Amino acid sequence: MEIMQVQDELVVTRRVDGLKSMSLRVLVDQKGARNVAVDTVGAHPGNWVFTISGSAARHALDDNSILTDLTIGGIIDHWDDGGKKTEGSKDEAGRDQTDAQRSAGSPKAA
Repeated sequence: MEIMQVQDELVVTRRVDGLKSMSLRVLVDQKGARNVAVDTVGAHPGNWVFTISGSAARHALDDNSILTDLTIGGIIDHWDDGGKKTEGSKDEAGRDQTDAQRSAGSPKAA
């Protein structure tokens, strides 16, 4: 697992059948490299997330037939990064993104 930050939603008009209608997000890792992950938790740009990679990424989904090797496992509210407390991102109203997502309902599919 690795901690990454959501940079943006990835919108695609054509995709392989193995991705079905899964939501996709562009993530940035600690070194600045971009990655694409399947998003089942409704992460928004700016959210810090933890990812599940490799063959375990597929097993993290309800449907094991989805073709992925990187899945967002959860949205991070806060963590202690070596004595430096890091907070998850807030929306315009100052609420935690996770609170805003709970009230918004299910995430949209790409």
